[in-house]
Amino acid sequence: MPADLGNGGSVTDPTSECRIALALLNDFCRDILMAVGVPAEDAALVAESLTQADASGLASHGAVRLLPVYVRRLQAGTTRPRPQITIERRRAGAALLDGDAGLGQVVGTRAMELAIEMARETGIGVVGVRRSSHFGTGAFFMHRAIRAAMIGLALTNAPANMPPHGGYRRFFGTNPIAIGIPCGDERPVILDMSTSVVARGKIVMMHKAGQEIPEGWALDEYGRSTRDSGAALRGVVLPFGGYKGSGLAFVIDVLCGVLTGAAFGPHIVDLYDQGERIQNLGHFFAAVDIETFMPTMQFQKRMDQLVREVHQQPPRPGVERIFVPGEIEQEKTAESQRLGAPLTGAGIAELDRLAVGLGVRPLSARGG
Repeated sequence: MPADLGNGGSVTDPTSECRIALALLNDFCRDILMAVGVPAEDAALVAESLTQADASGLASHGAVRLLPVYVRRLQAGTTRPRPQITIERRRAGAALLDGDAGLGQVVGTRAMELAIEMARETGIGVVGVRRSSHFGTGAFFMHRAIRAAMIGLALTNAPANMPPHGGYRRFFGTNPIAIGIPCGDERPVILDMSTSVVARGKIVMMHKAGQEIPEGWALDEYGRSTRDSGAALRGVVLPFGGYKGSGLAFVIDVLCGVLTGAAFGPHIVDLYDQGERIQNLGHFFAAVDIETFMPTMQFQKRMDQLVREVHQQPPRPGVERIFVPGEIEQEKTAESQRLGAPLTGAGIAELDRLAVGLGVRPLSARGG
């Protein structure tokens, strides 16, 4: 086994966890995407998104789950490797972007950069996006806003996998929301959450591993609560907080789908669709220039104070620590930077099969 590929695991054991050096995983993802016609710069962008997700413990948005389906859609032409992204409308602090069915990370980065550019001029920039594709984690875009000393927002709608509150048929997507806030000495605060009890991708990964899901995550196709991950995938994932999560999913669909002219609700094409249709996802990005309200350093000091006071709150019995949004993922990322991202032997084997089919050097053959 190559030295950089494993840390206490074996690529020949499907259930074994291996630690993959982040640079190695990133280069592998980039090479795979370039093999299906994605330009090097865009391929590096998407590879960074997938690697960051795996590093932070979000395998539901990492390489094993998403890279094969991205490749299939690129090969089918339902995601375009070289999209012609255009600004359809623009005013002082707002714009509408057409993604031309490009990879969501590529389209979303262009939108976030445009929002930041407008925020520097007007104090706030808002960009709606139509005709895009799955964009990975919302946190990926938040890092760009934070580096620009701005507060960032990213919303996206998603294929129907969740019922409105009280229903049991698919209607809304799990429609996530991400907000990124810079701090000073403390780590930035990054809220990145779906409007469902759990991201559907986590159920997909648990089903692949043959695992049951916790009670309360999903309903089967007949509207009955289930712990069977396969039945959950045939049925629906539930909104978090009942009507609250359902209501939030609704308004995110308004901002991302109805307002932008993208598809919404059950009209969005599923990521795994085998047909010839583009997804036509909608996104909604915003950047807020902190200097519009107060000096950035003053804001960062106030954020540091807030974070520290939250940390100092007494935990209830049975709770070890109190975290702020994004802290767990950032600690996992720091661990992955030292040890490598955690992938299973089965996941590595799946990526190897993808590589062999494209004439790319397999992941298991890389390393020292």
